[in-house]
Amino acid sequence: MGLLDEVREFLAGLRRELPELAEAPARPRRSDRLRELFEARVRHWSGAMGVSPRRVCLKSQRTLWGSCSERGNVNFNRALAGAPAEVLDYVVIHELAHLREMNHSHRFWAVVEAWCPDQKRHRRWLRENSELLRCP
Repeated sequence: MGLLDEVREFLAGLRRELPELAEAPARPRRSDRLRELFEARVRHWSGAMGVSPRRVCLKSQRTLWGSCSERGNVNFNRALAGAPAEVLDYVVIHELAHLREMNHSHRFWAVVEAWCPDQKRHRRWLRENSELLRCP
């Protein structure tokens, strides 16, 4: 019997003696945690803003931080999870504002400004730090 077989036998014995070891809870995957983060922020801000997005999607985009479709689906770049919370919230607010104004008109920016008075600072942060968030 080789060392590997001995280790397997030892572990099998532990599982028989301590069955709770065999049923250890699975750790949530990173993608599940990311989805939970974005969905929580969308729930928070959509409730406050009085809008109802149809679906939340996470993507690995090269040029966009977020988008909103005519059908009410909001999409976010996974890389935003590495941004400061207030910057992530700005992008969420920006995309949810498109559910009110599907453009970048003065009315659209007024909605964003109403919910995120520091939006210009957060936009600047994204421009200046985008390389920190992007995967190589």
